[in-house]
Amino acid sequence: METLKILFSTSFYPPYHLGGDAIHVKYLAEELAKKGHEVHVLCSLDAYQIKRKNFNVSKQESDKKNIFVHRIKSPLNGINPLIVYVLGRSLYVQKKFSVLLKEVSPNIVHHHNISLLGYSILEKKNSYLSLYTAHDYWLICQTNNLLRNGRRICDKKQCYSCAIGSKRFPQLWRRFTSFKRAVRSIDLLISPSDFVRRRLSQEIEVKSLTLPNFAPNPPAGIPPTGFSNYFLFAGLLEKHKGILNLLNLFNENRHDLKARLVIAGGGSLENYVHNYIEKNSLGKIISFLGFVDQKKLYALYSNALALIVPSICPENAPLVVLEALSVGTPVIVSNTGGLPEIMKKVDAKLIFNDIDHLKDIILSFSEKDFSSSKIKQICEQNFSSEAYVNNYIRIVKNISG
Repeated sequence: METLKILFSTSFYPPYHLGGDAIHVKYLAEELAKKGHEVHVLCSLDAYQIKRKNFNVSKQESDKKNIFVHRIKSPLNGINPLIVYVLGRSLYVQKKFSVLLKEVSPNIVHHHNISLLGYSILEKKNSYLSLYTAHDYWLICQTNNLLRNGRRICDKKQCYSCAIGSKRFPQLWRRFTSFKRAVRSIDLLISPSDFVRRRLSQEIEVKSLTLPNFAPNPPAGIPPTGFSNYFLFAGLLEKHKGILNLLNLFNENRHDLKARLVIAGGGSLENYVHNYIEKNSLGKIISFLGFVDQKKLYALYSNALALIVPSICPENAPLVVLEALSVGTPVIVSNTGGLPEIMKKVDAKLIFNDIDHLKDIILSFSEKDFSSSKIKQICEQNFSSEAYVNNYIRIVKNISG
């Protein structure tokens, strides 16, 4: 098989990341590298700095075989991503990207979450194949999550008022011809869910297809967690992820619940979650762990009764869902975005329509109703790394002719 040179662009890349989109990029880079392809990753320490102001860059990272990570660190530090957010582009990022193109001469440039790198890098500089994975709604929504004022799913574009209501500076550059031209440079838009692909296609005319995300094989020898009889929330602690609704549900039904809630993750609501648990004396029923590493996270998945994903935003295909399924753990999800597409393959009874429906599922939940081995099998059949990479290479060859 012909080996390829592939350049990924992404605002975040582990270990300096926040969500599952960056982990997906890492997983994909590793799978492609295993097959002999050369993968370069352009990412931004500046972007991470604006999200995590107090962090230290670890000792010099050693590149893995066939994977080369190029981290941007501008003289302006955290100011550079702010410039990108307001103006849509950064001359510093453009220059770094152009230099890397010349040095690497990639066959493929695959853009991921570039919200803090800027749209200008979408515009093709030469004859490489340009791919874009829609991890969220950034191409059509400046809040990225398609929620109006952070409260309900957007059904009518009122971006200026929504920006003000969300306490954000309006991104006027989204109306620029240069932005629209850059988007048209994408040869293929890859969406992890049909829902997101259809929604994006309503506003942008770019060739697209659905390629569901994957979860790698879980680590061997997953240890116990020290917790028992618990439901798990794992992910960003942000309002659109539904964490506030979940806290209220466990608080209001504390006397009826037979299992506790374990929360793992970080975000802008970390202090709120901690204070809520303390204020309402929920320490015996809710455990807040904060951010945990991948090893601990898999242990939490494996030992949980179920993972709960109560998002109010129209999710795409969250990695936490696939990782939980890979160890045979059921996942209870809200009926929004691409979540039902995943869980209908497992068990539609795990999809809830509102908070009362979620309450009913939790109160009546029984481990005996779900086979761990069957869930693992479904995950392997639909969301394996091998199937994803094979489809990825096939798609690239078909487009390239």
